[in-house]
Amino acid sequence: MTVRVTSRAEYVEVYRRMREGILFLIIASLLIGIGTMVTLFSVFSVFFARPHGPGAIIAFLVVLAILIVIGGIIWLIGMWGKFIPGVRRLRELNPEFETASTLVYVGLFWGIILMIIGALLLIVIVGFFIIIVAAILLILGYVGIIILGFKLHDMEKNTLYLVAAILFIIGIFVPILSFVAWILLYIALGDSIRKAETAPPTAPTTLPPL
Repeated sequence: MTVRVTSRAEYVEVYRRMREGILFLIIASLLIGIGTMVTLFSVFSVFFARPHGPGAIIAFLVVLAILIVIGGIIWLIGMWGKFIPGVRRLRELNPEFETASTLVYVGLFWGIILMIIGALLLIVIVGFFIIIVAAILLILGYVGIIILGFKLHDMEKNTLYLVAAILFIIGIFVPILSFVAWILLYIALGDSIRKAETAPPTAPTTLPPL
């Protein structure tokens, strides 16, 4: 009887999917961040410097709306199409990631869906309660990412995973650090991919027949 051993190539595939997802998230965050900064600058310009007029605010708000929509779509593709499936596949390869995978999937996948539904129903009181539930789920998803970072550090022995997990924790109070944590997680996954690609292949273990 032959016992199947998970190959490093399978981890490479998973890490690449997760890494691609994180890249989408980083790009989306930059688009939304740039749009927000430009809008704030335009508001400051109109109310203090006054070189343009109210029309400038409208124009910049339109730009902000476009960047938020584009950024939101890119974020959803990265999270739903890449990162979450990658984490769930990682759980299949290694049961130690069961808790992290469950929290990430339930928290971020369903949390985002409920947040969108709640925002659409905000005109009625039920929308407010849906948003509260969505916020709780998103927090659970965030905890899942933190656990994921610690677990990856335990398995890969890469300090960047540990630092990213710690920054995610601090990022609860200082959001910009969460953005830095995503970048570190992106870099760490790249290191793990290179390490896995250079590792010698693992042969399946053959056991004597019973």
